[in-house]
Amino acid sequence: MEPKIILRYRSGSKQGQVEEFPLKNFRSLTLGRDVACEITLDADRDDLVSRMHCKIEIQLGPAPVYRLVDLDSRNGTFVARQRIQGEVTLSPGDVIQLGPGGPEIEFDAHPRPAAVPKATRLATEFNPAMIPNAPVPAPVAEVVAPPPGAMSSPGLGKATVERLIADSHRKSRVWQFVAIGILLLAVTGVGVFALVQHNLFGGAAEMATSIAARNTDSVVFFEVGWKIVDIESGRQLYHVAMPNKVTDESGEERQLVPSAPAYLPIFIPTSAGLEPMLSTDDGGGNYRAVGGSHSGSGFVVSKDGFLLTNRHVAAAWQTQYQFPHPVGVALELDGEMNVSKLTPIGANNFPAWIPADAKVVTSGAFGSGNFRIIQKAISGKTIEGRNDYLDVTFARNRVRIPGKLARVSDQIDVAMVKIDIPRSLATLELFDNYDRINSGDEVLVLGYPAASPIVVGAVLSQDGLRRGSEAKVIPDPTLSVGNIGRVIRGSTGSNEGTFSLFGDVYQLTVNSTGPGNSGGPVFDKRGRVIGIFTSGTTGDTKITFAVPIRYGIELMGTHRVM
Repeated sequence: MEPKIILRYRSGSKQGQVEEFPLKNFRSLTLGRDVACEITLDADRDDLVSRMHCKIEIQLGPAPVYRLVDLDSRNGTFVARQRIQGEVTLSPGDVIQLGPGGPEIEFDAHPRPAAVPKATRLATEFNPAMIPNAPVPAPVAEVVAPPPGAMSSPGLGKATVERLIADSHRKSRVWQFVAIGILLLAVTGVGVFALVQHNLFGGAAEMATSIAARNTDSVVFFEVGWKIVDIESGRQLYHVAMPNKVTDESGEERQLVPSAPAYLPIFIPTSAGLEPMLSTDDGGGNYRAVGGSHSGSGFVVSKDGFLLTNRHVAAAWQTQYQFPHPVGVALELDGEMNVSKLTPIGANNFPAWIPADAKVVTSGAFGSGNFRIIQKAISGKTIEGRNDYLDVTFARNRVRIPGKLARVSDQIDVAMVKIDIPRSLATLELFDNYDRINSGDEVLVLGYPAASPIVVGAVLSQDGLRRGSEAKVIPDPTLSVGNIGRVIRGSTGSNEGTFSLFGDVYQLTVNSTGPGNSGGPVFDKRGRVIGIFTSGTTGDTKITFAVPIRYGIELMGTHRVM
């Protein structure tokens, strides 16, 4: 018996239709008017429905659990005619309504759970008998006027009787208003108390859960492999190394740096400081290629496939390079390119080097005839970086989508990537609050930190020309919650003349994430993206940082500087 979801349309453009969705094919079903939704409503007739209105999430297990999540729809999502906030658990027989007066859809599951509780009855009027042990108020006496022509009691004239009737009705109304007021005060008091309890103890957790549920499908996982290339020759560049051995005066060979690797990377002193010596030759396999591979995070900012992430994720050659060597040597050369001095250096003395700014290059084997000192050009490039692969994977998916580097910020750690996909994508809401943000503001971070345990899925090939199976990482984002610890500004104004060498960043108290989360969205408590997670410190005290979303918004358009 194959488990499945059954939806029966009670009203709207699909009235009378029934749709079935096998659980083996779906982990969530999005309802809305957008063609990217699994359940698409009519764009013209169902005009109360938002583009991405709500989503049914499926949690598999011995007894599947179904949750309905409102996706911040304009007209709201209703279950049993009650508007939901965040998410609710669905039971077979529940009626979902997309906006007041919008399409109604009856939810069902097959097979049904063993015991389905009866739906809650909605009260239509107040009845004290519904409250156990509630006192039943005594009936209010009603004074009835005698019929016309009837004999009145002695001393009670017509005017007196009419006045008594009016007084009785007025007093009855007063007591009715008093009773209603007492009831409203009691209900309001309970509501306020519940609201305070919710805000103190449950609000933050519910906020985080709701924001994550609404936005997970728009947060992507990056896998990147890159290198740098010499434009003049068109060849890949390698870091030149020399054998870790020298010949002493007695003619015996010994290690230059004891217990170090067999080859040591070479650095050359220049007017700008130490520079790695690069070559278009691989030294017979002894030179290490400048490049690497890593993972990162990003998020969707346009329906047609533009994504924002960090510069160091999508264009790693434009950020500081981490040399993979524990030790190297600094060579000083004379005018004829002969070694005049050789000094071993440890990794802590390696330069803070940007591959795109490389200055020392040789063509082929090292020699005086092919040695070049590169001056960085104002226009054009002499060294360029390239991504061998820039793969994008959506949350809880296994299919990799090739990405293309679209734009890179020249002033801060932000880049934009484009993927080609025919379906319209759900985007995140961007909110530039850089001028109003304060320390202590709540934030939430989504991304794919490398330290988080991975989920691997085995993919069995259905291709007759390529049999076998393949293991792939199925990315599942991590949720981290914290606050703005400090707002660090690159400059505080021309009058003060003070500035931060760190640039414009938000210092965060989010310490449950790390490398791999770079490029992920930072949300405010309303679920709007206010920053891009960028980096963190190591050691006993952990601090993380985010770039204000202002710079991502600028990268999405053009920005005049004069």
